[in-house]
Amino acid sequence: MESRIIIAVVVVVALAAHIGLYRWVKFKIQEGVILQFLRDAGEAGAPDHHHAEAIAAHTEISRQRVAVVCSKSPQIYSDPDVENSWRADRVRA
Repeated sequence: MESRIIIAVVVVVALAAHIGLYRWVKFKIQEGVILQFLRDAGEAGAPDHHHAEAIAAHTEISRQRVAVVCSKSPQIYSDPDVENSWRADRVRA
């Protein structure tokens, strides 16, 4: 009986670690895609901020997910002048 409890605990911990790692990797990939879009757009002479809708359209990430990723990312900042608009500091000249 005791070994079943230990096995159950190990399975639960492993599953939780797997889910956490999956979410972190997914976030980092999407953060990288958004940052690359913002940097590429800045190099092309576009404005240094973009609306979540424009980011979503170019990156094929949903608008809601773009807002979540941008708000959680330490490298992406909201533009104080334009609502629901995001920028990366490196883009700003």
